[in-house]
Amino acid sequence: MNPIQETLEDLRHVSGVKGCMVVTHDGLVVADSLGPRYRQDIVAGLSSYLAMTTNRALAEGGLGKFDSFVLHAAHGKSVFHDIGEAVLVVLMDQFADLEQGRHELQSAAQRLRRSARLG
Repeated sequence: MNPIQETLEDLRHVSGVKGCMVVTHDGLVVADSLGPRYRQDIVAGLSSYLAMTTNRALAEGGLGKFDSFVLHAAHGKSVFHDIGEAVLVVLMDQFADLEQGRHELQSAAQRLRRSARLG
C-alpha cells in the first residue's frame, strides 16, 4: 500500500469520519477510502467543483486560495484541505465533533502534502 492510501485508511478510523479521498483540482481521483456507501465519481466531481469555485470566489475577492474549509449539510459535513496539486476531502457524520478530530485531519493533510511532493 502506498503512503497516500495508508494515510486515507488511517483517517477512516477517526471518530465521525465516513470516508475520504484525495482528488486533483480537475476532478481526477488520486486515492480514496470511501467504502460502498459513496460513489467515487460523484464525490470527486462535486469536490473538485466546490474547491474550484471556492478558490475562484476567494481570488475575485483578493483573498488568495483556501487552506481548508468545512461544508455543513443536513446529513453530514465535508472537510476540504488543499494539499498542493490536490485536495483532501473528508466526509463526516452530521454529529461529528470537528474540534475533536481537527488534529488528526490536519496531520493527515500534512502527511499527504509531503507524499505529494515526493511522488
